[in-house]
Amino acid sequence: MGYPIEMKEAVLKKVLTSRKPLHEIAREAGIGRSTLTYWLKNQKNDGKTNLTEKEKRPQDWVAEERLNALMETGGMSEGERVSWCRKRGIFAHHLERWKKDVLSLLTSNRAPSKSKEAIRLKKENAALKKELNRKDKALAETAALLVLKKKADYIWGERKDA
Repeated sequence: MGYPIEMKEAVLKKVLTSRKPLHEIAREAGIGRSTLTYWLKNQKNDGKTNLTEKEKRPQDWVAEERLNALMETGGMSEGERVSWCRKRGIFAHHLERWKKDVLSLLTSNRAPSKSKEAIRLKKENAALKKELNRKDKALAETAALLVLKKKADYIWGERKDA
């Protein structure tokens, strides 16, 4: 449920200036105690509220930020990398996925001639299959005509036109 920013600011101001317990303030405001705790946690250190900014999700990171994160964490140990990720709100597996994405982009850009060659070979293969199918049909038709001719000759005898 989304709350108006003005309401959030008023409730946080009340929490910071009042001596009432959080659960009472939350009840008076008609919000959950966990919601109020979350708002307090996201408050900036200088006393200004951070209500307009949302936490940046891993999928919101742009390519440049992802690449910078990979370069920054490249030489770190596993523990340092996990700590770095925790501070920025991501997990180590996000770094691994981003690394795989970058590597796949690099390898796909390296071999464009192979993909053109593969496309050409696929087209040639399709054309050959089409021609083979046509010839198979013609051969089946010829075999059927020969069988019919033999049956006709057997029934009526051979022609005596010579």
